[in-house]
Amino acid sequence: MKQLVTFAACAALTAGIAAADSHAFRGIIGDAANIEKDAQAISYALKPKMFDSAKIRADVEQLGVHIATLRKDVETLDGNLASLSAQQQTDWELVKTKVQLLTIFYDRKNDLMNGDLMKNRSLIRANADGIAKRARMLQQTASRLDR
Repeated sequence: MKQLVTFAACAALTAGIAAADSHAFRGIIGDAANIEKDAQAISYALKPKMFDSAKIRADVEQLGVHIATLRKDVETLDGNLASLSAQQQTDWELVKTKVQLLTIFYDRKNDLMNGDLMKNRSLIRANADGIAKRARMLQQTASRLDR
């Protein structure tokens, strides 16, 4: 009887940890969706010949906030993961790599924004498209972990 109670307590604890992990994965998916939306907005705003540079700079700043939130969420979850299967561990490593790539892309975008915005417009737009694409890929990977 004592073993049955101990087993039930362990199962409940494991289920609680799994639910917390699932909630955290959904947070990462949401962060990535916000990043994708921000990057698409920047790309779209750069299309017209006469664009609002103040709005674009504000959008880039918002993108930075969302990337910082994503990094914080991943760092927090990284140390608190329950046991993962081999496939889940591979997916988790992919998530961390994609977050690093998003950070690199964002840093490059900031470098381009500090220069001549009109001159760097096509590079900034391509960079924003790359961020949106990688954010979409991150959402897909994190969704596999959420199952």
